[in-house]
Amino acid sequence: MHSYEHFWLDPKFWVAISFVAFLVLFGRKAWAQAARMLDARGERVRAELDEAERLRREAESMLKQAEADRAAALREAEQLLARARAS
Repeated sequence: MHSYEHFWLDPKFWVAISFVAFLVLFGRKAWAQAARMLDARGERVRAELDEAERLRREAESMLKQAEADRAAALREAEQLLARARAS
């Protein structure tokens, strides 16, 4: 085994320093990219939720209209039957 007089002469020291430097430099970029991707996904999810809420309100409105139309048709049918019986 090699016995180095100073720790900075040991190649393992420089490999460790290089690895830490790589992690610091690359880690910042990777973290920033991951944060941007998560923010973009959050915006897409928010937009999809807004669209779903709009579609739900539209469907509720259509349901109320359909129920009103059904009730009007039922009243008209009852009136027609009443007139037919009266004749």
